[in-house]
Amino acid sequence: MNFTTVIGVDRKHLNQLHWTYPTWKKHKPSLLESPMIVFHDRHQVTEEQVLDIVDHPNLTVYPWPPSDEIEYHGDPDNKWYHPQRYKMLAGFVYVPAYLVHTPYWLKLDTDVVATGKPDWIKPSWMDGKNEIISHRWNYTKPPDQFMILDDWVSRNQSKLSILSEESPLNMVPKPGADTIGHARIISWCAFFGTTFTKWAAEQAASTCGQYMLPVPSQDGYLWYLAKRMGMRIVRENMKSRGWMQWSTYANVRKNALEAMK
Repeated sequence: MNFTTVIGVDRKHLNQLHWTYPTWKKHKPSLLESPMIVFHDRHQVTEEQVLDIVDHPNLTVYPWPPSDEIEYHGDPDNKWYHPQRYKMLAGFVYVPAYLVHTPYWLKLDTDVVATGKPDWIKPSWMDGKNEIISHRWNYTKPPDQFMILDDWVSRNQSKLSILSEESPLNMVPKPGADTIGHARIISWCAFFGTTFTKWAAEQAASTCGQYMLPVPSQDGYLWYLAKRMGMRIVRENMKSRGWMQWSTYANVRKNALEAMK
């Protein structure tokens, strides 16, 4: 296969994976035919705990971040800027950039339950022309994320020479709005080009520091780069392909049990 599945777990997400991983094996056997990487919060989850749940034939388990000296800062009282969220989402840029050896990689969130359609992957998705294939979404929160990224490019033109040659997105939210509406992605089930991801990691590391991002959002950051560079983004309905995300632990468990009947 030409993709590698990448999963990130801390204590919370490991508990979700306990219920969802069996549904992936049952309903999406292609995941067992391609490599899988699970990176785990080195302070909350052990390799042994991952191996107790994930019995994949081609599995790499990787501690994240790779050093105890790496710290992520933010606002513990703000969901979007929480340091733990930032840390785990940064892993979805740097881990595939350094460890994936297939042309594409698949991000799967641990709160996603698989149902039918074992042949869920369209051959045209990974034809080498698309850089992102993801479930479609229609807004971004926080609303100033792309203003921050435009400013990041502007402040780092010497290091981001290729990116700075392209026009900024100039996406300004309405006064007082807590979201900005537009056609974008949400990456609970999403494929990304590996070469593109390596380039994205290089841009972030050169300007923000190794293992850091200019905004604490993996899909917002990658979508912004692809959009500004004019790369091909495919917005799919992954629900119609047999995937469903659930927002609470109770619903994850309930629907995972239903999927296993």
